Amino acid sequence: MVTCHRVHLFDVVNQYRAIFNNDKSGNDENYDGGLLFSWAMQQVSNHLTTLQVMLPNITEGGSLSNILEQCMYCAMGLGLVGLDFRGLLPPIFENAVLNLFSKNMSTAVENFQVILDSHCWVPMPSVGFVANGVVDETSDDVTPPSVLMEHPPLAVFVNGVSAAMNELRPCAPLSLKVVLAQEVVKGLHAVSDSLVRYKAMRMLRGNESALFLSLCQAFIEVAYPYCAACFGRCYPNGATLISERQGTFDAVRQLLTVPARSNSSSIERRQSGGIERRQSGAIERKQSVESTGIAVTDNGLSADGPGLETNSSAATTTSPVDDGPPASK
Repeated sequence: MVTCHRVHLFDVVNQYRAIFNNDKSGNDENYDGGLLFSWAMQQVSNHLTTLQVMLPNITEGGSLSNILEQCMYCAMGLGLVGLDFRGLLPPIFENAVLNLFSKNMSTAVENFQVILDSHCWVPMPSVGFVANGVVDETSDDVTPPSVLMEHPPLAVFVNGVSAAMNELRPCAPLSLKVVLAQEVVKGLHAVSDSLVRYKAMRMLRGNESALFLSLCQAFIEVAYPYCAACFGRCYPNGATLISERQGTFDAVRQLLTVPARSNSSSIERRQSGGIERRQSGAIERKQSVESTGIAVTDNGLSADGPGLETNSSAATTTSPVDDGPPASK
């Protein structure tokens, strides 16, 4: 369509000028308001209206880039006959890019919510861990961290974000840098809200709760930095615009801090209970030792009693011999 518009409009203008050359009225400045100019501007306006209607149906960033390139070439060619409309193209394609990226991010969030609602909390095989989820923006290869395979809902979301970034890269208007960064933060915030809402509405047992908290930790430490790094590949220093919005995930961080506090308090209670038990045991042992000492002392006193009785009995047995009458001579 763009090529036909460029070729035919250019030919019509040249042929009209060649046939009706005397329509200038001797003044080139007044010629711009003539019949040819009015008709040509109407054709350009129709062309731009068609673009506005058709571009939302484009689902690939590469196709948007090709159409933009053809339109710019068409406008530059028509500029030879005074019909350069390149300045009217950016707003149209900016809206198309924004709509496409927003739609892809919304799809990623919706898929995450569907997988999260139907997810079974069972341990997945460990596939490694990337420290803090750090991804170098200057690297040519931005591979999703393999640890995300342990958390299928996050893996689905990150795949959707990667697809949105891949569609953005061929046609990324610089004027949309801040707006698109807000769309990324909006998607991450929607995932954060979904996690908080899931925790509030579901009753998770011990093992399930541990797996859920592991997913929350992977979201903050791996998925979030990776999404920021991917956006940084589309726009210079784009990751900074997303990293500055870390405060939007405080609710998820609170989910991670509450269990840690409860665990520490339970440990303190166990430790204090052990100390009390050890102290009570020591007191009991001390009391038992003291009672044993008393028993020994009592036994010693009772042992001395018979000894005294024996001595007294011995005295009684010898006293008759001493007190008896003297033997007769």
